Amino acid sequence: MDTLQTPLLLVPSPPQPLDVHIQLPRPNDNLFERLIRDPQAPHRPMRERQCAEMLRSVLVSCPILARCVFEWLAQHAGISGITLDQLHWTMETEQSIGSKRDDLRIEAWTTGDEDPRRIVLWTVEIKVAAPLHESSLQLVDTELQTTDHDEPVIVSQLVNYDHWLRDQTADHKAGFVLALRDMSAHLPTGLNQPWHCFTWTTLALQMEQVLATDDLPKTERPFAEHMLGFIRHRLWDTTDMMNSRLELDDVALLRALAAMGPACSRKLKHLVDQFQQVFEETGVGFLKINCTSSFFDRSDVVQYSAAASCSSDNSWLSVNAGIVADHVRVWVTVGNPKAKKTKQAVCSLLRDHQTSLRNRNPDWVIADTEGKGNPSRVWGHADAQLAKPLLSVLAQEDWQTPLIDFVRGALDDLKELGILDRLVKIGATKDES
Repeated sequence: MDTLQTPLLLVPSPPQPLDVHIQLPRPNDNLFERLIRDPQAPHRPMRERQCAEMLRSVLVSCPILARCVFEWLAQHAGISGITLDQLHWTMETEQSIGSKRDDLRIEAWTTGDEDPRRIVLWTVEIKVAAPLHESSLQLVDTELQTTDHDEPVIVSQLVNYDHWLRDQTADHKAGFVLALRDMSAHLPTGLNQPWHCFTWTTLALQMEQVLATDDLPKTERPFAEHMLGFIRHRLWDTTDMMNSRLELDDVALLRALAAMGPACSRKLKHLVDQFQQVFEETGVGFLKINCTSSFFDRSDVVQYSAAASCSSDNSWLSVNAGIVADHVRVWVTVGNPKAKKTKQAVCSLLRDHQTSLRNRNPDWVIADTEGKGNPSRVWGHADAQLAKPLLSVLAQEDWQTPLIDFVRGALDDLKELGILDRLVKIGATKDES
C-alpha cells in the first residue's frame, strides 16, 4: 500500500502568537513602518541606517527598556560585575572610526567623578539586507591617527572596527553584529576583541518578554510596541528559533525543489535571455554580453543574470541585469579588488551623476565611499543598483513585460546620462594599480 502523503504548501510559518497582553499596532499604522518604508512605494528597500536610527531612538526614549537590553547584551558578551544603574549611558550612530563609521555606539561612563572613566564600549554593526562588506585596511600610525594603505589591502569591515576597538580605553569592550540571521559563521578570523552576533528576532523576543511582564511605564510601551511590531513584520526570521529537527516546511522545500526547481530555472533563463537582448539594443560598444549560470545551490541567494562587460577580465567592470533572490536588479560593479584606479574612476563617475540618476528614478542606490575614494562594498560589491520586487508584477497576466521594461528603463537612465559610454571608456583604460 502506498504511503498516504499529506500535501504541503511552501509558505512561511507564521510567527507564534504574542502574549495576550501585548497589543501591537497594525502595519499600516506602525510608526516605523511608515518612516522606514514608504507606504506609497512599498518596493523601496529598507536601509540599515534607518533601522539603526529606529533602534537608537527607542533606546534613548525608553530608559527602562534600554536597561533591559543592556543587561541582555552584557550577558551575551559574558560581562558581569557592573551595576548598570550607576553608570551614565550614551548611544550615537555614525560615529567616526578613522575614515570609517560604525552603525551604533553604546558607551557607559562613571558618574560623580571630575574625570569620568569609560566602563563599557560596544560597537554594533547593523545589517538588514547587505552582507558584511569589505574595504581598505586602516592602520594606526605613531601619532595615533588612522591611515589607509597607499596600496590598499581589502579586508572585512570588522577588521578595521576591531583594530580601533583594541586601541580604545574602557573596562569592557565588545563588538556586536545585529542581522536578519546569525552571522557568527561569517566573522573574519584573527579578530582581537570579543565579537558576538545576534538577530533582530532574538532582540524582539527580549522586548516581548519585557512588554509581557508589564515592567515598562506607560510612556515607554508605545515605542517598544511599534519597534516590536516593525521587527515582527519586516525583520522576523523563523529559522532563527529552529533546532536541528526536520520540520514540515523543510520537507515541503525538498519536494518543491525536486518538482519545481528545474522548471523555475528554465523560466529564469528565458527571462534573463531577454535582458541580454535589451543590452544588445542599447547600441553601446560593450566588449561582451553574456548570461551567467544559475546559482540554485547557494543557501544565501538565488541568482541568474546577464552581464555586459565594459573592460577586460583583469578589472571585471560590468553592467549587470538579472534575478537576485526575489528581485530583478540592474547594477554596476568592479569585481576585482585589485583594480584600484578603475574602481575609483567608476565611483567618481557615479557620484557625479548621483543626483541626475535619482531625479530619473529615486530608487537608484549609489554606494558610499570611504577614505581615499575606496568604496564601501555593499549590495554584493555593487557600486550602483536599482531593484524591483518580483512579487510586484506576478499578479499581471503579462508579468514579463514590466520586468523587461524595468531593465530597459534602468539602462536608459545610464545611457541617456552618458554613463554607459563613459564606463566603456574607463574599461578601455589599462589599470596599472
